[in-house]
Amino acid sequence: MPDNRPAVPRQLARDLLVEAGHRCAIPTCRATTLELAHITPWAKTRAHDFDNMITLCPNCHTRFDRGEIDRLSMLQYKANLGSGGARAKTLGAYRALQAALDRWGRSIAILARTHLASAPDLYFIVRARKECEREAGITHAAVADLQSVGDETIEFITDFIYEWFVHRASSTVDMKWPDYSQPREERDEERQVIHEAFLELHLAVADVLGLGFDELPLQEEFPPSPRPRPLGGAIQHHHDAVAGKDGSQIRRPPPLL
Repeated sequence: MPDNRPAVPRQLARDLLVEAGHRCAIPTCRATTLELAHITPWAKTRAHDFDNMITLCPNCHTRFDRGEIDRLSMLQYKANLGSGGARAKTLGAYRALQAALDRWGRSIAILARTHLASAPDLYFIVRARKECEREAGITHAAVADLQSVGDETIEFITDFIYEWFVHRASSTVDMKWPDYSQPREERDEERQVIHEAFLELHLAVADVLGLGFDELPLQEEFPPSPRPRPLGGAIQHHHDAVAGKDGSQIRRPPPLL
């Protein structure tokens, strides 16, 4: 074994082979000459763990080691086997939270527009408030789901993001937002804070998944969409709808914690 690596325990090897049906886990391959691969490299984990291992044929294993198949794809192949474990649940919960925040942000922007209309209509205001409350509830559940499979860092950042949205939604309901008397510098600073929180959450999720920051796309990819939803798209929709401003370019921020 390279790097003085211990042999994979027999029961673990059997479980991995049974999981894949004694075939290569990549559906378009399905070869029967098999090897056991680590999704996050052994050199980093120094452990044989079911959630981090997958059954591959020698050819697919070599392609994976060369980077022709990326680790996010391998996590998806693992999840497709039906037992992707905690990592698959974390990725799914993260994407669900992104979608929930996106919808909640849009509902807040719609509510703001109903207040700013030249002739506000009570019916539309009430309906917009109900929609905003509904999306807030869905987001609260999504936060809880991600926190249940994440670590303390993910819990802290998701709480921060959720409370930021609660404050913005409450201010909109009370007709205190948008406040155009606020200096532009203050608005930009508020926006940058939540933008960096989104990026810090992305980094924390990538760490839990054993991926590098750039290995995990900032948004779920929905082919053949020409304009994928950006991470923190709720913020973009929110400001575009009300202030008509372009977002700042995504960059890796300094640590939030």
